[in-house]
Amino acid sequence: MWAYQILLSLLTPLIMRKLKRLEKNHDNYSLQQALGNVDKEIRVDLWIHCASVGEVLAVRPLVNEWQRLFPKKQLLITTMTPTGAAQVGQLFQNNVQHHYLPVDWKRSVKKFLSKVTCPKLLIVETEMWPNLLFECKQQNIAVYLINARLSERSLKKYLKFKTLSKAIMALPKRICAHDAADADRFRKLGVESICVTGNIKFDLTIPDSVLESNWKSHLAEGSLVWIGASTHEGEEILLCESHKRIKQTHPMALLILVPRHPERFDAVYDLARGYFQRVAKRSEVTAENWSQYDVIIGDSMGELLLYYHCADVAFVGGSLITRGGHNPIEPALLSKPILIGEHTFNFKEITQELIQEGGALLCIDRSVLIENVLILFDDDSLRQVMGERSLSFAQRNQGAVSRVLDCIDEIKH
Repeated sequence: MWAYQILLSLLTPLIMRKLKRLEKNHDNYSLQQALGNVDKEIRVDLWIHCASVGEVLAVRPLVNEWQRLFPKKQLLITTMTPTGAAQVGQLFQNNVQHHYLPVDWKRSVKKFLSKVTCPKLLIVETEMWPNLLFECKQQNIAVYLINARLSERSLKKYLKFKTLSKAIMALPKRICAHDAADADRFRKLGVESICVTGNIKFDLTIPDSVLESNWKSHLAEGSLVWIGASTHEGEEILLCESHKRIKQTHPMALLILVPRHPERFDAVYDLARGYFQRVAKRSEVTAENWSQYDVIIGDSMGELLLYYHCADVAFVGGSLITRGGHNPIEPALLSKPILIGEHTFNFKEITQELIQEGGALLCIDRSVLIENVLILFDDDSLRQVMGERSLSFAQRNQGAVSRVLDCIDEIKH
């Protein structure tokens, strides 16, 4: 731990610079909270930490079920980013308390925890902060790592610092892993108390407002839509180049580009305008006018399900580059045929099974992506069959929420 403390100390000027930039650029960000300062006592029955937007979205089914089971209990959700905080407010409104997690300086963590009374902390996925974990143990806050995943690549990084990694992994009371492969990788780091629960994202209930949305109906007859969802730098270029080729065969085709990170919305808009004259932002143009455009930039928060629902074909980003891919569960739950790049180490087992089930196609490069989009655009029945298979796959993997609640001793037998 001493090496970690020294490294954290050396990084302090950079961290403070970043925190001050966040405070300057985001009205909803609190530098004071990031430093561990709390206005009043926080007394809750459950505390869930979500690093940012992706984890907040992932935990929706769990929060909804926990609140259904325990309507009178209090819940705290912490995040580290202002976009994550905004997502908490949008999804849960006043039904939960929100606070920014302090930076993992020992003093800041101690200051924060001195004002927190809570028996359990659930950390979503793999947000392991050593000082937080250690201080929670000191204060008898039971820590659980839920929806936990550990890729081979991440395991190799942890093993480079084996002593520190094993010490950190021993701090949670229990780890709830995605699947058996993830569980095995955690065991290689010395984890003993582990259970396989599946992925809680499969338990997402698609809101009626999404299913009843009529964005696609506003487009001109014969329009075909594909989405590039949760994309990263380097991918949008490939998708725009692909769309250029696709429009030669399908002039009315529309590409919806939804960058993973909101701070890139403007940059992706400018990039798309370098390829097409008719580019618009979702925030500025309603679906009634989308037929006039070649590309729509999805620059809104909390509408990814609506974008997916509007699309005929869904590409899941982070997979054409070595980012590791994002989860394909949401388009699967919406019965969409799914396209995925070859870099899927973050969700390796899920994507492999989905491809084997026939709900998704692997696109090893841009040319294969173009070919698959064209095949699907030209074959209504294939789109339908793939969509049915992706939905079947998603439904068959549901039930993780109840297993997690059981694993963390929230369900009493």
